[in-house]
Parts: sequence; structure tokens; C-alpha cells
Amino acid sequence: MELNEMEKRMLYQTEGSERYAILHELLMASRYAKEPDRRRVADSLMEKLCPLLDKECMEIVNDIRRNYRLPKEGRTIGELIAEARQKSGAEQLKGHDIMALERFDPEVRHMVVFEVLSGDSFVGDKGDRMRLFLTDAGYRRFQERQENGEIKIQEHLKVAPDGYLYHDHSRDGEHIR
Repeated sequence: MELNEMEKRMLYQTEGSERYAILHELLMASRYAKEPDRRRVADSLMEKLCPLLDKECMEIVNDIRRNYRLPKEGRTIGELIAEARQKSGAEQLKGHDIMALERFDPEVRHMVVFEVLSGDSFVGDKGDRMRLFLTDAGYRRFQERQENGEIKIQEHLKVAPDGYLYHDHSRDGEHIR
């Protein structure tokens, strides 16, 4: 698929980890961008990506995220953030974004990063790495699903009522943002 420079630049800034999330970001850019050129680029990208399967779409997006280099001049905040994400090499997880609104729900007390082990899992596909914010009851269900071999919890952090994350085994209650 041929993408022009502006399309690559816009796709580079997306944060979604699945086709529908990428298309939603582009739809929002198309609706709310102040510059007509930016709206046209978002519309063009949606036209090109809509017919693709999730896997095909994400192969293109991930290639752009790994290999695209921004021109040196005139970088936006979104581009600088995307560049930092690229340089960090951090894996993009499916599920909730690290700053998802769910994190700030007063009932939410846990953040888990897990791998889906079962092909018939209740969430995700086998091999997916995901992040979710959970209530106490939700976390108990996740522990049961881990015991049943459906998932493997790789990381667990407590979520304070103000949304701060911290390790539950920490002696000093050190916060993680």
C-alpha cells in the first residue's frame, strides 16, 4: 500500500493497538482537526485502511511506528510523544491504555498485564499481551482464570483512588505514574 508523507506522519502518531482503535483515532482527526489538510489526510487513511483485515492494518501501522523518521523541523507535541514511544521500544499492549479513564474509576483497585494462553479465552486472542484495570471482584476472576490456565498475569499493580499506580509489595508505598 502506498502512503504519502502526510499519511505516514499521521499514522506514526496513532496510539491504538487494534484496527478499530486506529480507525477511531482517524475519525476523530477527520471530525475535529482545525486544518482542512489534516482532515483530508485522515479521510484518505480511513479509505485505505477500512477494507483491510485487522492483521493487515496493524502490520502497516507497526511498520510505520518502527521505521518512520520524522523530518527535523516543525514537530508537534503528538509527534514528539510518538517519537519517544518509538525510541523506548516499549511494546504496545492491547486492552486499556495506560491513561485510560477506567484507571480513575473509584471502584478500580488493580492493573494487570497478562498474556492470553487459551484459544477460547474470554478476552483477546491466544498470544496477546494485554493491560486491564480491574475492580477487586474483577481481579479475583482474573486470578481464577490464571489458575484455570486461560491467562498468565505478568504484572500486577495496585491502583490508588487518585489513579496512582504502586507495587503491592512495596514497603514505602512508592508511586508509579
